[in-house]
Amino acid sequence: MKKQVVMILISAFIVSGINWGLPENIVKAKQLEGPLSALDSGSVEDDSEEKVDVTEDTEEKEEVDADKVPVEQKESEAVIDDSEIVEASAVEMAVPIYNYEIDNVIVPTTYAMSLNPYELPIEVGEGNVSTEQVVSRQYGIINKSSTDKIVRITFLVEDLNGDKITFVDSADEAKNADEDTYAVYLTLIPADEGEVKVGGKDIDKDTSAAELSNVEMSGAEKQAIALHSGENSITFKLSKATYNFVNGTPSIFEEKPEGDGEKVLEVAELCPEGKSVTAFTFGGVMNPSASWEKLLKGIKITAIYTYENAKGEEQYVEGTGAMLAVD
Repeated sequence: MKKQVVMILISAFIVSGINWGLPENIVKAKQLEGPLSALDSGSVEDDSEEKVDVTEDTEEKEEVDADKVPVEQKESEAVIDDSEIVEASAVEMAVPIYNYEIDNVIVPTTYAMSLNPYELPIEVGEGNVSTEQVVSRQYGIINKSSTDKIVRITFLVEDLNGDKITFVDSADEAKNADEDTYAVYLTLIPADEGEVKVGGKDIDKDTSAAELSNVEMSGAEKQAIALHSGENSITFKLSKATYNFVNGTPSIFEEKPEGDGEKVLEVAELCPEGKSVTAFTFGGVMNPSASWEKLLKGIKITAIYTYENAKGEEQYVEGTGAMLAVD
């Protein structure tokens, strides 16, 4: 590319008729342009006023010196000396990566749940009494990370009575089981698209893990998951929070702030669309004909949370706030 530019400049110098250090024959050809154009028109006029007719066919035509004949200098024939190309000094740019990342998924720290086969009144909160056969609080999850997260909860369900309880797949199976079957339809219910609140207020960046053990949500009952003995899981996608720099916005002209994300960044707000928050609860029915008083123990549920960065192609299950898939 550099050679092409130089050739174009040389061509421009030839046309201008100015001697910019070009070969002598090129300069002379340009200087003779006037007289030669007169030859083309049929006559030559000099200072002695003697005219020579060049239109007649005669052997006495004036000879023109060979060194005065213009030489056509084509652009492709120009001689370029690479030593004349000037290269500017290299300039380096330091380009930092502001790759601060914060992983911070907030989950409940305590759980409260009971099986209530005889539908007795059980308090689940201040001024809140339930007679459901499966009584449970509602539990929230918050993504305060700097990236979208896939949050997976694995529930390990264990019958402490030596596998005497049968976990079934529908409410009808539980209700219609014979009296000798301790049938339970135990479900995990994800939150729907409504807002999740704590004490009547929207969950925000300052909501604590303890507060997430008792939230207010509307359940997506149609998307409830039947739980069985052993491993059960549910997966949510939660949007990232918005972060600012602790000491104000850094300048592009300054050095990158030192430290990890926790020291350099602070959360400004959760995702404005509310996708940083979701919740779930437990529900279900029990066989009303079974002699539940004969069982000495209940069941144990262990919740295990894992999460990873979202890829961006995940699809929410219709009717839920953030649920992705059911295994």
